[in-house]
Amino acid sequence: MTRIRCNRCGHPLEEGSLKYEVAVKVRSSFDGTIPQFAQDREGEGLASVLHEASLYTEEELNRQVYEDDVFIMCPQCKEAFMEDIYSNLHPKATPENGRAHLIH
Repeated sequence: MTRIRCNRCGHPLEEGSLKYEVAVKVRSSFDGTIPQFAQDREGEGLASVLHEASLYTEEELNRQVYEDDVFIMCPQCKEAFMEDIYSNLHPKATPENGRAHLIH
């Protein structure tokens, strides 16, 4: 039998016990502005960007655009995770006061 552990605290999670899948999707955001490059004469700026990109692996470049992870968490870690995320948005962002409206 495979034992499932909380991905945050490592506590074993027994079969049939309460546990959560926390899915995290991170996507790069584009605000419509392309910055001017300091040396943008005759393609030098583009060459600089291409050189910088060549310093990373394909996986590292992909992670700068999109990441998708799923974590299994015990109830206590799920609440701590959610509290950490929402605490910066609003000090009263609790399940009782409603958190969903804060992310839209």
